[in-house]
Amino acid sequence: MRFRFLMITLAFLLTCCVSALAEELSFSHAPDVINPGKAERVVLTAPTDAELTLEVLDADGQSVQVLRDHVLVSQSPVTVIYNGLANGEALAQGAYTFQARTADQAISHPFAIGAAAPSILVSAGTPVRSREDVSFSLDVTSSKSGLLNALLISPEGGAQPILSVPVAEGSNTVRIEGVHIDISGDYTLSITVTDENGVSSNSYQLTIALTAPATPKPQPTIRPSTQAQETVTGDFWSMEVGNYDWEAIWQVMISPMTIVEGTGKQAERQTYKLRAAPDAKSEAIGLITCQTQGVHVLETLDNGWTSVETYNSSYGEAYSDAGKGAGYGQTAALVQGYVETSRLGTFTPRTEYGLLIDKMTQELYIVNEKGLVSTLLVSTGFATSSQPWNETPAGEYYLSSKVGDFPSGNLICQYGMRFNNGDILHQVPYIYNEKYDLKDFSTCEKYLGEKASHGCVRVQRKANEDGVNMKWIWDNVPTKTKLIIWEDSGRPEPFMEYPLPPDAVLYYNPNGGQYYHADQNCSSIKNRFLPLQGSMTYAELDDPAFSALTPCKHCKPPALRMSEIDEINTQNGYW
Repeated sequence: MRFRFLMITLAFLLTCCVSALAEELSFSHAPDVINPGKAERVVLTAPTDAELTLEVLDADGQSVQVLRDHVLVSQSPVTVIYNGLANGEALAQGAYTFQARTADQAISHPFAIGAAAPSILVSAGTPVRSREDVSFSLDVTSSKSGLLNALLISPEGGAQPILSVPVAEGSNTVRIEGVHIDISGDYTLSITVTDENGVSSNSYQLTIALTAPATPKPQPTIRPSTQAQETVTGDFWSMEVGNYDWEAIWQVMISPMTIVEGTGKQAERQTYKLRAAPDAKSEAIGLITCQTQGVHVLETLDNGWTSVETYNSSYGEAYSDAGKGAGYGQTAALVQGYVETSRLGTFTPRTEYGLLIDKMTQELYIVNEKGLVSTLLVSTGFATSSQPWNETPAGEYYLSSKVGDFPSGNLICQYGMRFNNGDILHQVPYIYNEKYDLKDFSTCEKYLGEKASHGCVRVQRKANEDGVNMKWIWDNVPTKTKLIIWEDSGRPEPFMEYPLPPDAVLYYNPNGGQYYHADQNCSSIKNRFLPLQGSMTYAELDDPAFSALTPCKHCKPPALRMSEIDEINTQNGYW
């Protein structure tokens, strides 16, 4: 009993001690050196409902500046911003002390006043946008010479270092060239100057409105299928793949489709085994995604089974052979088999929009009752010999649910909309750069227009000329909208047109230039070489004299010469 009483007493005393400690006045953060002109934080943890005084004492203990005078503190912590200036003048260099007091406590923190920090004043000129980039000038007045660093913060909060140049004391004009931006809006320009002693100025921030270049809208190229066959008029299976008859496509988009029904809330995540024979014990030759994947009814039998045709949504036998998990048949192959008739149902899609993806063109077409609304670049699955299961199955689907943002390895995908179990329509993914709090799209964005994903469909995030991108689809295209994916196998490669007339003029630097350019004043070239003095026609690009020149990645002239395009067309059987 005595022991228990002692333990209770001890616990009470400890609680009182902790409570008392929590009420003590203390410096949570305070600088050891202050460079006049550079604002620093002084953070105090103070008892609530107390009057706080904070002042600066010199080396003799005399008060030289009162920063807070009997301020009622009702919430802790307390933050005071101090820049080492008194009445606009810098304190003399030397030793000082912060002293904080309440009615019954006083604490001190020593610090030093160092050399004055640079002070800057900045204004920005009017931004000028070229084909792809933005340029503008800065007028910078600095109290010291040093290194100017500029950081551009996007409307989404991502930060991009854009400049690091020396500036002199006094007035400077700094030119910022070739800033690449992805979205239009108000950007924040954060600028500092660091002197030769490593002391930086306060960040000077400007708001500057920048306009991103519109992403060109791809135009559909007719690439008909040699395997198209009429079966049931008006459905997906009778559509001539590659023929962009928008009126006919729209009729298919709003037509009901046959599905295999699932059960419960997770119906869209369930799969059904397609059988080789009308028997539940026969070999499974593929998988059909329940609810969201369309099937083509070939024949309804009297024994409770129906013969159907569809694209295989299984990862395939190669997946099973690799020890990854169960797989049936060949990934994404067009297969015929049997399903139980009782499992078949009908889905009627929404009629605001329809989505069509052509795996050959790697483009997504948004359609409505008036025809083609807009076109976006995509990346469907990139199958390899070691990972054939990456292929995105063709077929008829609908957008079943909004997934939103989700991770995929080290990638982050936004605006996800599910259409085929694990296959999701989403914005081209990014890698998060923690150092600059930046969404880095460069890894995946460069592959738009090519197969690149693991089965999902990546959609461009940059708005095209119509103002359309994946976010637009997320905002405007509802779930239950039909999505059709055209297969690319069994279709001839397109006839390649010349991107420019043969007499179109291209440019180069005759004094050792390595590239040919579409723009005579290409902003990637140093000013002393502009305007570019060398020129040739697009046809002359095939001359041996220009064989060593390669296309500029900045102004993007045609990547292929006329002779190279002729060779491709010859190989594809057009000549």
